[in-house]
Amino acid sequence: MDNGNLEFLLQKIESAKSSYERKTKRLPQPQSSAPPPTPCVGKQLPLWPNFIRALPNALARSALFNISNKAGKRNYYQQEQIASVSGVTISYTGQDLRQRDEDVFLQLLHLAKNKPLGEWVDFTAYSLVKALGWSVNTRSYNDLRDILNRLSATNIIVMFKDDQNGYSGSLVRKFMWRTDAGEKLTKWRVYFEPEIIALFAPTGYTHIYWELRLSLPPLAKWLHSFYSTHEIPYDYKIDTLWKLCGSTSGLPQFRQVLVDALNLLKEKSFLVGWGLDKESGLVHVERADNHYPQLVEYS
Repeated sequence: MDNGNLEFLLQKIESAKSSYERKTKRLPQPQSSAPPPTPCVGKQLPLWPNFIRALPNALARSALFNISNKAGKRNYYQQEQIASVSGVTISYTGQDLRQRDEDVFLQLLHLAKNKPLGEWVDFTAYSLVKALGWSVNTRSYNDLRDILNRLSATNIIVMFKDDQNGYSGSLVRKFMWRTDAGEKLTKWRVYFEPEIIALFAPTGYTHIYWELRLSLPPLAKWLHSFYSTHEIPYDYKIDTLWKLCGSTSGLPQFRQVLVDALNLLKEKSFLVGWGLDKESGLVHVERADNHYPQLVEYS
């Protein structure tokens, strides 16, 4: 082949290549007017052992999850000031929350800790019911769905006196158990707002021994969480504990239930002992040094 023919052939190849690229070239994507999503950098819950659940101190030291009986009528609150310890202010909008609701909330946080906040957390209703120690039946599934709907229809504002970052948002931002078309999902889904991480500062949350919690009635559950937040528990007046746990019974009736709950926590080896100063009305408790097994299993 002479040079003239070779040059002509190369020109034909180059022309064909250019034509192909023009035909197959993708058009540039239109620019969105919305700002790009903010990456969720560093917003992941701390890890804790599998036998533990974690609860923000601000919530454990308040009446947000009260001790009312699960069968009682639920009130609806609109920016209600919730009883809490000094230095913490909690404003709540939503339906009355109780210890059973808190059990579900704790288990959801446990599942969410393994991925960045702001991503969907998937689970089967069966696995959640089993983790909560409930009977596996239709009633339990219905109760679970009701609680998840209740948790996702909340707004909470937590503010701290010492200017520590607070939190404003829902306890559970989104919950899905069926598609928009009404088809049931194989796995249910929940979504936590990344900003909830503000409640999990290094000294802002507490480890709760899960197996013990699940074995307790409402007031003992609340006391277990409350006293777990104290390295050395303070003495509190009976009427202060009465308000902080959200009891709806009269003070005399609460006193007897409190005695029973404290005795139970002693039987369960969470407390070494407790006492009541009749003159001041102060309740003193001594917590066991090892109030949950010292294991290192993580999940």
